[in-house]
Amino acid sequence: MPPAQDPTQSLLRWGIENAAPNSLLPLHEDIQAGRRPDLNTDILKAIMGTTDADRMRECLMVIEGKWVDRDGTGKAQGVAKENAEVTAEDRYRAWDDLEMVTFSLSLSLSSSHLSRRTSQSKLIEDIDNANDMQNLGLWKPIVAHLTDDDTDVVMRACWVCGTAVQNNPKAQQAFLALDPLPTITSIITSASTPIGTRNKAMYCLSSTLKHSAPAVARFSELQGWNTLTQSLQDPSQVMRTKAAFLLSQLVSQSSSPKEMISSLRTSNTLSTLLASLFKSSATPTGPDGDSAEIDADYRDKVLRFFVNAIERDADALQKEEKEQVVKAVREAEGEGWKGQEDLGMSEEEWNAFVESLSE
Repeated sequence: MPPAQDPTQSLLRWGIENAAPNSLLPLHEDIQAGRRPDLNTDILKAIMGTTDADRMRECLMVIEGKWVDRDGTGKAQGVAKENAEVTAEDRYRAWDDLEMVTFSLSLSLSSSHLSRRTSQSKLIEDIDNANDMQNLGLWKPIVAHLTDDDTDVVMRACWVCGTAVQNNPKAQQAFLALDPLPTITSIITSASTPIGTRNKAMYCLSSTLKHSAPAVARFSELQGWNTLTQSLQDPSQVMRTKAAFLLSQLVSQSSSPKEMISSLRTSNTLSTLLASLFKSSATPTGPDGDSAEIDADYRDKVLRFFVNAIERDADALQKEEKEQVVKAVREAEGEGWKGQEDLGMSEEEWNAFVESLSE
């Protein structure tokens, strides 16, 4: 969790916001002219706390190999500042701190959109803060680390990017301008890349595609559906579940669900989803491919995909595909699965889904 806000910062902010108009102008002019050395940058930072923009900038400086006294000790690992060297652990910590700041901003932006009490000025402030990465020119160097030789750095870069673009169309646009999707998809499908890194790459892909038609269009241009088809057969059950969940969200958000289903049919994604619901046809999971069991959470995600597809367009699936879904539902129910309950659907929604499958 982000650290609690310093109470002195809240007090100072209150004082500024409630000051009489123009009452702070003389002080501002004195500071600009250098007549108030008692209010230098270090003192103001100590009083007000480091801003999100400063924290992000300092994190990137460390990531790029320049030591920054972020702890206020004047030393790094007990070494004087002028002789300090940035270690791999320093860089990892900077990446983790950068992700924490972007998460805090993403959470703030999401909360601002959801809260009815949020003023317009507050919402604008949150959006501006969330876009500090673009304003500070941080996107390009961060994206460059998606191809770093250190897979732990790649993992953290994916994590930061994925968090930064959540709930933020402007951040998605800035990220897409650097055309990162070819790199992200290659990380996801790389058999030599550690699973932790591939998981974060899938997280980044999911955050980028959600609610972004331009991102989905670019993904489709890159034959990205093939990437998800491969992920649905990944040895890692986690990767399979993430891919199924992403597909269920994308079909729910698609402005042209029938067109999307057609693309999934062409790329064999749809047939892979259907096959994965049956023990007789599902690709076994595990590093040795020796687990033939259907994961319950994965099955729910796949069936949720078909629920969402039919809700968006009852004619999106062909007759044979609907029959396969019906067969999968009956087989699951025979094992104790409770569709309506397990998928979190109302009785009316479940009945409508079942009825659509029979049409």
